[in-house]
Amino acid sequence: MALGDPIGLVLLTPAHLCITTFMLFSVHPPLNREFYKAAFLTFMFGMFIEIIGVRTGNIFGAYHYTSLLGPRILGVPIVIGTNWLLLSYCFSALVLWLRPSSRFLYQVVLGAVCMVLLDVIIEPFAVHYGLWIWKGRVLPSIVNYIAWFFGGCIVTSIWLRFWKRTAKEQILSSKSAEIDGNVDSIVNNDILLVTILSLVLFFVLSLAGIMLG
Repeated sequence: MALGDPIGLVLLTPAHLCITTFMLFSVHPPLNREFYKAAFLTFMFGMFIEIIGVRTGNIFGAYHYTSLLGPRILGVPIVIGTNWLLLSYCFSALVLWLRPSSRFLYQVVLGAVCMVLLDVIIEPFAVHYGLWIWKGRVLPSIVNYIAWFFGGCIVTSIWLRFWKRTAKEQILSSKSAEIDGNVDSIVNNDILLVTILSLVLFFVLSLAGIMLG
């Protein structure tokens, strides 16, 4: 695999998803039951909706995944579930940083819109290099993005509820509001930094793939 080879970038996609997920979890506050619950729900939701989509063609449109993204379950690569988990985690953290005092519904919608916009950017790269193929089309129809929006609302809301619940528990359990605030600030900065770096890397890989193509 030569450096700069666009196919090489394609083959690095699953590795990037897994490594980025590991990085995020490594800077996350102590991994507890609620965290694993949110991670499990978002991963399983992503896999479930994609499996239904691939098998029926009624959610995102008619499409199928190729073998480039690694092992598949009922036609859906396992890393796709990781992708849903990772993106919803990242954008929920980003939304809370950008709009910490906004209403919950607004935060959910903003997170889902971010997920849709990222999908718009990724689609040309993914289709060009055969990560997935749309039946009878080069790029997906508007139905795909509508489905991504509503799916994004669901997974983003799961993480937002987790973040808010965690914040309340920290406040209740802390003996000093000042110490608690300092700890939260450090943790959130770490998570935000890795989140931004992850998204930037995603953009760079996608744009590099398109330019090299």
